[in-house]
Amino acid sequence: MVFVLRIFIRIKGIIIIFTNYQIVLSVSQTQQLKIYRVFGKSDKGLVRKENQDAFTYFESINGAVFVLCDGMGGISGGKKAAKQTLKTIEKFISEDWQDNEQTLIKEAIELANKQVREKLGDTGTNIFPGTTLVLVLIRDNKVFYAHAGDSRIYYQTGKKLFQLTEDHSLVMKLLKEKKISREEAENHVRKNVIYNALGINENVIVEISQNPISPADNDFILLCSDGLTGELSDEKILSVLKNDSDIQKKGNLLIKKALANGGSDNVTVQLIQFYNTGKKPGKRYRSDSGHKKKRIRRIAGFGFVFLLVNAILMLNYFYKNKKLETQNKSAEKTIVSYELSFFKKSTKQNVYTIGRNIYTYPEITKNTIIDILRVNNKRALFFYPGEKIKYPKKKNN
Repeated sequence: MVFVLRIFIRIKGIIIIFTNYQIVLSVSQTQQLKIYRVFGKSDKGLVRKENQDAFTYFESINGAVFVLCDGMGGISGGKKAAKQTLKTIEKFISEDWQDNEQTLIKEAIELANKQVREKLGDTGTNIFPGTTLVLVLIRDNKVFYAHAGDSRIYYQTGKKLFQLTEDHSLVMKLLKEKKISREEAENHVRKNVIYNALGINENVIVEISQNPISPADNDFILLCSDGLTGELSDEKILSVLKNDSDIQKKGNLLIKKALANGGSDNVTVQLIQFYNTGKKPGKRYRSDSGHKKKRIRRIAGFGFVFLLVNAILMLNYFYKNKKLETQNKSAEKTIVSYELSFFKKSTKQNVYTIGRNIYTYPEITKNTIIDILRVNNKRALFFYPGEKIKYPKKKNN
């Protein structure tokens, strides 16, 4: 439908009108389905002379987009790198529809990385400004997210707070390799050293969610620079997000607390509050970070137990079969029989009962078979290795 309209409008020579109409229509639909409130604020902090953080929020043909960048302090052009990244991403995502959310996000961030290097870098001195990035895309009431660097995205639902992103920092790398403890990581001298960001390398590492979050009423998404997380623990962030105040008060309180704790860096927060989702709060979300690993560990654990049980059953089966084969060879004419017959006084007749029906034994001679059939009064043999045939005692009628 869209493709046909494009051809028609191109023929008429009014493609600009169509493009504007398409964007307006998309925004209108987004507003009708809007399930969130937004708050964003940035503060220079108490130590830095310049605010190199930047953030934006826009609605596009591809959905609602939230981006936060932290220009790399101490490097010339960090502020410009953050601004350039926001500009590139907004333009790219707003231009054309993309079915695949992961592809859309990846291409937008990779283009931003390229343009930061080309427009702001100095190839002569090999100095390139850099910026961290966190991005959230809301489409069809689902939340996709991505990051590069040590800016973070949190998800709060009910009484729980989940860190969706994992810092691309030296300290986090050492922590994952178990070379330092969490206590050592908190006060590490190289805490602010990051190995991945936009601009600093030709190829940026972009971590993108594979499974979107389906938020519930009164859930929050928080995008923030390390100026917040460097001053406030996750516990303190959660205490602010789960209180009863409105979204604006929560956002302002987060910044206020970060400044009160020292404000050693620029502090930026973007808050997204969800409502009218039709879902109850406090349900577990789907994500790719720690919970994906836990899910994999659970699956691996169940798989191991399943294989172990099957191995034990198979060993038991082969052991019993081997034992049966050995006993078959050593006892060629044996049957199973529990009280083959007994005399019932009321009817003055022999009553015949049989034990376990294992299998017919092929090597019993004809005479023996006739004898067994006469005793058992059956047309089947009942065999159990190791037990000789038991003839019932004759009883006088």
